[in-house]
Amino acid sequence: MDTVLYKKLRTVNRVCATVSGMILMFVTFSIFVDVLLRYFFNSPSIWTTEISTYLFLYIIFLGTAYALQEGLHIRVTFFLGIFGPRSKRFVEFGTSILAMVYSFALLWQTSVMTWTAFKEKWTSPTMLNAPYAYIYVVMVVGCFFLFVTFLFKSIVELRKPHDNLEHN
Repeated sequence: MDTVLYKKLRTVNRVCATVSGMILMFVTFSIFVDVLLRYFFNSPSIWTTEISTYLFLYIIFLGTAYALQEGLHIRVTFFLGIFGPRSKRFVEFGTSILAMVYSFALLWQTSVMTWTAFKEKWTSPTMLNAPYAYIYVVMVVGCFFLFVTFLFKSIVELRKPHDNLEHN
């Protein structure tokens, strides 16, 4: 029972994951070129390590909601085997609620940090002097999509019929 809004969210998550993959390809290529420059021409770049580090935030936070949506997050499921279908559904819903609380707290804290970085014009203490607000903003975006994806997935799970579940 997907709602129109949830379908749009799933599309946005797919786009974010695609962008994440493209950034990963860029980082991989940049590091490869930097290794060539360093070992064959004795002339490493000054930006590759720092930019790659910042872009890893983009890779992680843009891909997280998609991973949740597709069921790709790491889960500990051996514990669920002892429960019946109804209890298992309750436990999974409970863990989703806890994950929503965590992702909302993460959203809140990354928002505060990003706003502070923007307001106080934080920059990296390196030659690039990169503005942190533009680096941190992806954490806010990623946490928002993660929270909303948890919310919609939980609603969809609650709406599923449970006629065939045992009654505990």
